[in-house]
Amino acid sequence: MKSFLHSLPLVAMLALGSIAQHALADQGAGNNKAKYQLVFHVSENNPQQWQVALNNALAFQRNVGKDDAQVEIVAIGPGLDMLKIDSKAASRITQALDNSIDVVACGETMRATKVTAADLIGGVRVVPGGIIEIADRQRAGWVYIRP
Repeated sequence: MKSFLHSLPLVAMLALGSIAQHALADQGAGNNKAKYQLVFHVSENNPQQWQVALNNALAFQRNVGKDDAQVEIVAIGPGLDMLKIDSKAASRITQALDNSIDVVACGETMRATKVTAADLIGGVRVVPGGIIEIADRQRAGWVYIRP
């Protein structure tokens, strides 16, 4: 029993050290809570589905605060058509981009459909593969949304 009592201060010091280490890590992150990170996956050439995705992204950002949200919408397959300059969703996509929502086009789909970056709404980011982008975001802890 005596050795157990002598080890209590050591256990308490180790526990406090662990707590302090986590607190310092939080301080190193700028004293801010972690941002919400959402990645939306849109693969339909359907203005209504895009409206749902854009409405959800903008409403989420508005409700948690622009500074506390990192939101990305990834278009693959037929969903890429809504990112073209002349699409029915162009003005809403521009609105999302203006509100710091990252809109991403799948480079694989672009190659397969012969779409170039010049065909896309200004500000849309192109990645090598949309599925890879989504998988990378999920591996980094982002929440996956499929509207």
